[in-house]
Amino acid sequence: MTSRIAPGPALLDSRILAVVRGTGGGHTAAVLDTLAEAGIRCLEVTMNTPGALDDLRAARKRLPEGTELGAGTVLTAEQVDAVADAGGTFVVAPDVREAVARRAHARGLAYYPGALTPTEVAAGWDLGAAAVKVFPASLGGPGYLRELRAPFRKIRLLPTGGVCADSAADYLRAGAIAVGVGGALLGDALDGGSLAELRERADRLIAAVAAP
Repeated sequence: MTSRIAPGPALLDSRILAVVRGTGGGHTAAVLDTLAEAGIRCLEVTMNTPGALDDLRAARKRLPEGTELGAGTVLTAEQVDAVADAGGTFVVAPDVREAVARRAHARGLAYYPGALTPTEVAAGWDLGAAAVKVFPASLGGPGYLRELRAPFRKIRLLPTGGVCADSAADYLRAGAIAVGVGGALLGDALDGGSLAELRERADRLIAAVAAP
């Protein structure tokens, strides 16, 4: 597949993808609002978060223009359709699946497949990825990303999984286009934890990303 939908400006400008994954679902809207208010405008809600599609649909109507909304843990072509119908503009996957890639391109969505090995990274890129999600990034850290960049200079890499404010700048200096951050950013906010503390973590992450 040669066609490629590029990452959106909210991701390229902020260099942060917030990964919103929870087990309850009741506080997703408040978390999305807080992150957007803090200035994190590329927001992923995973498909295994209860009510993910409803939250995406509502957020699309509520959040400011320029906010990029998508879904993660997308495993099937049917899920791609559901995300597109809910107003999402991108899909993120934990692995590389041709059916997901093809449907994402057919629906005009940016595609971020998950990969770890060089072979997987190349396969995801060849399927038209906007960027390849290096996952779980914590297994190799920034050093591994730097090594991947050596032979894959043209492949955009998005490390996700175990990334935090303390390591974000190191990944960017290693060549990442942005970082995906989940648990270290969200803390207990999706379970009803303090939104003020979520805002503090978001501010710290934004400052860290601005450092390189």
